[in-house]
Amino acid sequence: MLDQRRGVRSQRLPRNQQRERVLRLVGEADGAVDAAEIATRMSLHVTTVRFHLDALCEDGSVARTRIKRDGVGRPRTGYVAVRDRLDYRSLAEILAMELGDTVAERRERAERAGRRWADRILASDDSAAESDRPGPDGDSDDEADRIAGIFERMGFGPELTMSVNRDGRRECAIRLHACPVRDLARSHPEVSCGMHLGLLRGLLNGDGADAKLEPFVEPEMCIAKITRD
Repeated sequence: MLDQRRGVRSQRLPRNQQRERVLRLVGEADGAVDAAEIATRMSLHVTTVRFHLDALCEDGSVARTRIKRDGVGRPRTGYVAVRDRLDYRSLAEILAMELGDTVAERRERAERAGRRWADRILASDDSAAESDRPGPDGDSDDEADRIAGIFERMGFGPELTMSVNRDGRRECAIRLHACPVRDLARSHPEVSCGMHLGLLRGLLNGDGADAKLEPFVEPEMCIAKITRD
């Protein structure tokens, strides 16, 4: 009976208070949490919870990610609170100086800015300390995990897979499910995608791997690929 009364009170909360509680529950979770779990804890319909989660993702308070299932099937959509999110404000200073008048100039200079951004991230990120970075002969899985972790902090909701391509080269694919600058990527892909390609190549730190970015292979997903011999 007590749980039912709590559920009634929760449903009667004003919309902004419901959203604040959704954010609090996401933040209190040890890892990613899905909409169904939050809906159960709040005694709300899962559609209502997804509405709040979508709004929190839009304002940058929450980021989407993937939760692997125990058995077969596609991963579930999970949500994590954004605590140490890498934002674009520092990069905006660089882009303001680098962008040009033509698409080709903007693409080239955006990629250059992305490389600079990677240098800044690597210089300030304790997890990317020199002693921990894989070199040319290092473990490519560790390197891919490190890069995917940085994209996670940026809010991309990455999903990492490893495979061998037709040429017999090892290929890491990072599926990016939630681009935080999706609107910019659609209107000016030479800027957004060029910048993220430069970032990806910069994070590789010149170790000889080949990197490319395939934008919008699905309406809401891009793929970053890292290939090495």
